[in-house]
Amino acid sequence: MSLNTRIVTLLLLAFIPMAQAEIVFKVAYENASQYPYYVGDSSEVLNPKPGAAVELVKLLEQNIANFKVELVRFPWKQCLLKLKKGEIDGTFNGSFTKPRLDVGTYPWKNGAVDTTRRLTTISYHFYRLKNSNFSWDGNKISGLISTVGIPLAYSIKGDLGRMGVNTLSARDIQTNFSNLLRGKVGALALQDVTGDFHIKRKSGLKSIEKVHPALITKPYYLMLSKQFQNEHPELSETIWNKIALLREEVLPELID
Repeated sequence: MSLNTRIVTLLLLAFIPMAQAEIVFKVAYENASQYPYYVGDSSEVLNPKPGAAVELVKLLEQNIANFKVELVRFPWKQCLLKLKKGEIDGTFNGSFTKPRLDVGTYPWKNGAVDTTRRLTTISYHFYRLKNSNFSWDGNKISGLISTVGIPLAYSIKGDLGRMGVNTLSARDIQTNFSNLLRGKVGALALQDVTGDFHIKRKSGLKSIEKVHPALITKPYYLMLSKQFQNEHPELSETIWNKIALLREEVLPELID
């Protein structure tokens, strides 16, 4: 090869774009059912139907080039701890609280969390024994003779605390229901998608009923680790933008 040919070849190679390396996005969700968003009280990612939110997050692979989603499951408190340490890149479904800004990041706009880029919306309801005097009128509680049971590390603890309500956290929903049935708590505060699902499916819970109206309704997000956002700021925005689009375009179908 002549010197001129070699120079031309090197110049041509300089203008050929290098293939972009695939980014593996490790994202966690809770190892307990939150029907229909994720199913199975298990540390395994179930197939072929792991839940609507899980399938939505997995669809990011088809909507972002050179992007691979790796799914894992842990107890929710552990999901948040791993996110803070940067051991995972993201977690869902997480509602917004100010203390969680020390844990990870949310889609942001004009100095506040951007609700338009939420993954979904979920309501909390109280649950009580059918013979209970507990009631909720949308403003105040009456007939509560003890504490309210809640899931461990859920944001509802802060909401109830601001209402002056004492809470007892449990690691899993079965323990919460058991505490209510045994009189250890006077009511439960649960996401209704989870509470309704368990009451419908489990015969031992027929003495428990849902209280109306809703306690609170919240948007839920795919949270990203600070480490991931710092390393991939533009990709982080793309992820949240795609989540918003997929929520509108495919989430209702996935839930059905």
